[in-house]
Amino acid sequence: MPTTAFHTRRLVEHRYGRPLEHLQGEVARRRSTDPVLPIVLRRLTDLEQTSEQGRATRATLRSALQDAVADGSAGDDRLRPYIAELMRVEQQERSQAEALWDLLDVRLLLDQPAAARLPLSQQPGRALNDQDVTDAARRAAACLPRLTRDGLRQALRDRGIHISNRRLGAVLQQLRAERTR
Repeated sequence: MPTTAFHTRRLVEHRYGRPLEHLQGEVARRRSTDPVLPIVLRRLTDLEQTSEQGRATRATLRSALQDAVADGSAGDDRLRPYIAELMRVEQQERSQAEALWDLLDVRLLLDQPAAARLPLSQQPGRALNDQDVTDAARRAAACLPRLTRDGLRQALRDRGIHISNRRLGAVLQQLRAERTR
């Protein structure tokens, strides 16, 4: 049965455009330029743990209910603590999910103004000239701990710039030459 944690995980993957495993790898290797991503992943882990706790609480309640039916007793007093615990866990799961959804919405809003401020030459669907790519790569490289092909490619993609491998190599050579001066 799909849960809130499952749907939230899919939402995170959709918003970032990559599977969760890739996002976790980026954070583990400190290759992500998104400051919100580690927080999102930590909160998603907490939500999944709470969801698992809810499943365990439901199983315990189910077992206590079966015992009460087997005994032929009313069992209201025996079931009350399990019901209260389940209600608490479900409320916690809802609160965690809503906080995570709000965080994803904030991230989405933070990304939008940056895209709107792009110069006409860098807006999606437009061809970029070499100077535009170099300028964007220079800004992206300033945020990278090491200037590598993969790091620069990902930093440019995070900015909505997709270039060929050949063009990336030329830009990378130029940036490395500038750093050695």
